[in-house]
Amino acid sequence: MDKKAFPGRIESERLALRKHDLTLAETMFRYVDRDRDRLRVFLPWVDPTKTVEDIRDYIQRTQDGRKDGTLIDYGMFDPVSGVYLGNAGVHAIQWNHECCELGYWILGQFEGKGYVSEAVRLLERTCFDLDFHRVEIRCSSHNKRSAAIPRRLGYTLDGVLRENAIEFDHYRDTLVFGKLNPS
Repeated sequence: MDKKAFPGRIESERLALRKHDLTLAETMFRYVDRDRDRLRVFLPWVDPTKTVEDIRDYIQRTQDGRKDGTLIDYGMFDPVSGVYLGNAGVHAIQWNHECCELGYWILGQFEGKGYVSEAVRLLERTCFDLDFHRVEIRCSSHNKRSAAIPRRLGYTLDGVLRENAIEFDHYRDTLVFGKLNPS
């Protein structure tokens, strides 16, 4: 499959996914910093993210990744109020194998309200519309909330990567969920 462009904005009634721009850096950093203790448990990038400049660098990487088709990341926003909720994106894109991985995180105050499930539905539909054959979601076996999302949305648990990552100086397993394009 040839590389294809992802839209800059994807929307539903209750969620807007917008590609990152540098104007979001201060807000994103402030939110990550405020929710650092909760986020760092499962997200390895949180601890080394110490300044707004670190977030700017990340946003620049997402902009570069969008151009070369290797990383597509969006901010999640309430479409009415414009409040920033977290991030969701398409990672580990393998155009030659027509597969990719979805990733997400949300601020604690918005957790449990269905926003991440909605973001996954929107990204999944976009990926399948762009002719991806397979979409994956990977998460720590300890992250029950994250693992509940693909289960709820009809993904299959394809396997467990035993002790393939380190969390807080201990090996942990990674759950690999997959869904195939229904068309």
